[in-house]
Amino acid sequence: MTPRALTAACVALAGLVAARPAAAHPLDIGYLRIRADGAALSITLDIHVNAAARLLGRDPGAPGARALEGSAAELADATFRGAPITTRLGPCRWTTASAAVVDQTATLTGGAECPSSIDALHWAFPFVREARLSPTFQLLVKAQLGGEDRVAIVDRVRPSLELAATPDLDFASFVMTGVEHIGAAPGQWHSAEGWKLPDGIDHILFLLALMLAGGTLFQILGIVSGFTLGHSITLALSALHIARPPASVIEPLIALSIALVAAEALAGRFQRQRWKVAAFFGLIHGFGFAGALNQLELSTSDLASALLGYNLGVELGQIAIVLATAPALLTLHRHRQLRPLARALAALIFIAGVYWFFQRLG
Repeated sequence: MTPRALTAACVALAGLVAARPAAAHPLDIGYLRIRADGAALSITLDIHVNAAARLLGRDPGAPGARALEGSAAELADATFRGAPITTRLGPCRWTTASAAVVDQTATLTGGAECPSSIDALHWAFPFVREARLSPTFQLLVKAQLGGEDRVAIVDRVRPSLELAATPDLDFASFVMTGVEHIGAAPGQWHSAEGWKLPDGIDHILFLLALMLAGGTLFQILGIVSGFTLGHSITLALSALHIARPPASVIEPLIALSIALVAAEALAGRFQRQRWKVAAFFGLIHGFGFAGALNQLELSTSDLASALLGYNLGVELGQIAIVLATAPALLTLHRHRQLRPLARALAALIFIAGVYWFFQRLG
């Protein structure tokens, strides 16, 4: 890549970052719990109040708790009652639904009566593909069928459930979730309207800020491994129920970590022990998804397996990002006349991190 082409690429990237400063990727996740008792199903869905408002076609932040609670049936039809549950003997019949709002979470409860005792079911969720929701919206599902727990993920790529009483944790789905969470899945870079920045852009900018301070390719790969090490420590802490910090604390800290590493890169300082910095902040970033899984109240073994798959996906996503960006970043540091571009990019990342920090505090 020539210096002129590299300059153009950096200017384009700076424009994209500046154009979408609010494209941070806080956890846009819903929690669905299903319990079968004979032929009856009880269902609980937790989603953010803003997502609930969008699904009702209302302005996020405008409807209060009473408005959402009074629209329980409408919200249930827009979410889990959007398609029937079917069993081996036919479809189930929906019963009543109710809603409650606590802080920023809307909790929907409902039920269904099925033709016979439930040992397997099929259930589609058209609403996860709604344009009004974030493209990275996911449902973490925990189902109890036949006395056994099942765990699954529903999103735009996997918009339906096929569950049987035999437990089978979908490890591959959690690996893909890790890739998507870091913003490395190709499908996250475009939509029906064309190219776009992924909602995981905050994690990508954090990784770029770590790399912008310089170093060899080997040192950069060490930084990536350090970040994953932090996620692995989070796995152990979460699986053993030792630490469960709330998302209201973790999400602003993630944004602050972006600003701090970008400030260090802006100052032009390179530390040979930079992988330790990456490991520390990786621990914070990892708590985000670990906290989401804890909402499902998985067994220790299932939680460890899910987090292991997620961390593997994060590592694969980071390697893809490094392979895609390292040549350009190494060129920035190899040519003295291009180093101001590296610092300009670090400054933009710093501004984005500070903005997200105050946004998430609110």
